Amino acid sequence: MRVRLLAVLPLALLAVVLGPLAPTGTDVAHAATTETGSLLHQGRIRTYRVMLPKGHTKTKPAPLVLALHGGGGTAQAFDRQTNGQFGRETDKRGWVVVFPQGIAKGWNDGRKVNSRAARQRRGVNDVQFIAKLIDRIHARHGIDRSRVYATGISNGGFMSYRLALELSDRIAAIAPVTANLQKVHEAKRPAHPVGLLVINGTKDPLVPYDGGYVTALGTKRGAILSTDATIQRWVAFTGCKGEPTTTAIEDRAPNDRTKAKLTQYRTCRGAEVALCKVEGGGHTWPGGRQYLGVAMIGRVSRDFDAVPLMFDFFARHRRVPSKASSPPAAPAKPESPKSPSGGK
Repeated sequence: MRVRLLAVLPLALLAVVLGPLAPTGTDVAHAATTETGSLLHQGRIRTYRVMLPKGHTKTKPAPLVLALHGGGGTAQAFDRQTNGQFGRETDKRGWVVVFPQGIAKGWNDGRKVNSRAARQRRGVNDVQFIAKLIDRIHARHGIDRSRVYATGISNGGFMSYRLALELSDRIAAIAPVTANLQKVHEAKRPAHPVGLLVINGTKDPLVPYDGGYVTALGTKRGAILSTDATIQRWVAFTGCKGEPTTTAIEDRAPNDRTKAKLTQYRTCRGAEVALCKVEGGGHTWPGGRQYLGVAMIGRVSRDFDAVPLMFDFFARHRRVPSKASSPPAAPAKPESPKSPSGGK
């Protein structure tokens, strides 16, 4: 039994290199309703879960948040991983949240990764999948298309950057967690202003705060900029002026061995830039679950919940349509009768 366990552990760690494994258990209780659906993209049936606030109707367009699970994770487990933060904010604000499912439990975020799961995603256009999904959610549930946002952890966070760069005519702001801008994208810039809030831990053992390579078990998983370089790149994109303001986040849990501070650039053109630096934080979602041991992924900050912080940031952003904006993608094709869709 001990030999089998030792053989499984490296596979488990590889699964979380790009994001957390899906924790087990039941959904966290909240008043929001959750539905499942699917659409056809590149000949594949792609699935998603959508969380709707109580009393939501198509006639009351609401902001939409795209919540992208990490590598090795699932759409179904993401809210549980955050201890139900998305459900609580959906109830509180009346926003719609959609949890798409990645191919082989991950996203084609542009990094050159030679893993089995990454090879399954080669040729997958997840940017266009997300564009189709936005149209689908709007058609079925009604959303405010000027207030579409994206977040995600690790591989999902890296995918958020790609969406901001390549889908800036749809996305108003992003909030990646445990993720920096990928080196493969450093020469790109968004065609339209996109707000950026980065939430990174300084003791992340998988995605280094100071940049370099995403690494696990001695295997490199793509080069990334440092957190500071990522912020400065976005400051240049948005033309921010003056010095930022920095505020300490209340140390509500002194025993968690983390402290956080929020640095904000708010005098910018069309979008803000902010960094939540979690001193001592690991490859984790603030306020979420310690889904693996501290030695493997680092510590979870208990001082604040990430979702309310990012939703506050999102609330200050609205995409302003321009003549250069691309038209909406064609409506997604109806699912096959055999497609996995329908209520949960």
